[in-house]
Amino acid sequence: MVSNITELEVLDNFRANLKSIMKSQNLTEAELSVRAGFDEEHAIADIMRGRALPSMVAPVRLADALGVPVDVLLRDRNEHLQQHFEALPVQEVDRQAARLLSAVFKATERSLDRMGDRPTLDSIISWWKETDGDLSKSDQIAPHFDLVSAAEALTSIPRIHHVGALGLSATTLGSAENSRLENFLETLSTSDLAELNGQIRSVAHSGVGMITPLKRIVPFPETNETVEVSFVRLMLPVRDASGTLFVLNYSTLLSKSTPRRQDG
Repeated sequence: MVSNITELEVLDNFRANLKSIMKSQNLTEAELSVRAGFDEEHAIADIMRGRALPSMVAPVRLADALGVPVDVLLRDRNEHLQQHFEALPVQEVDRQAARLLSAVFKATERSLDRMGDRPTLDSIISWWKETDGDLSKSDQIAPHFDLVSAAEALTSIPRIHHVGALGLSATTLGSAENSRLENFLETLSTSDLAELNGQIRSVAHSGVGMITPLKRIVPFPETNETVEVSFVRLMLPVRDASGTLFVLNYSTLLSKSTPRRQDG
């Protein structure tokens, strides 16, 4: 059950935690802005003094730059006063994520008609809230997301049901064919596959979205090259007209390296 935390409380917690971690790492606002890849050096100052929640991407980028889990920036500062932060159990992460999403929903309500050529994380979440994850109402955004479900075995490749032709998977891999994404997933380690399947199961069973910053090395056997991709992945539980449950996978690119020739 999502608690009735207000947007202002989430923002206060976010600022207090961010300030504490910056102090412990001897970082200025300008230094963190640069490290997190913001265009403006005063981006952190604007967040610390603003009256509204930043976009969904900001906490993810900041957590990645600071080397802490996203939930550390969002947890209630009165409940978690330890100087050394640790990752939360899955159930607590789900609870914190639900609180964040609930507050962000109130701050990011906007019409799909105002979306640009590529939807933002916030607009995908707004669509999910407005439609209750109804895939029959996803025509406008369907080309941008993938649909998956967990494999029976944690270390097996997740089931791929749809690859959006304009999504990050298709544009990075150069194909919207399910088999191309499956071939890429085969290159992941067993621990990465177990983590991925575990996250898909958690989102499907809990009904709570999950946002994860990731880096992946993408191989291209045809040219014997690899590309390193940094991105933010959003997972949301959705259903089709028959009520079948899937997990929507939407990713937004943070950075992409130039192709590198593989040795050997």
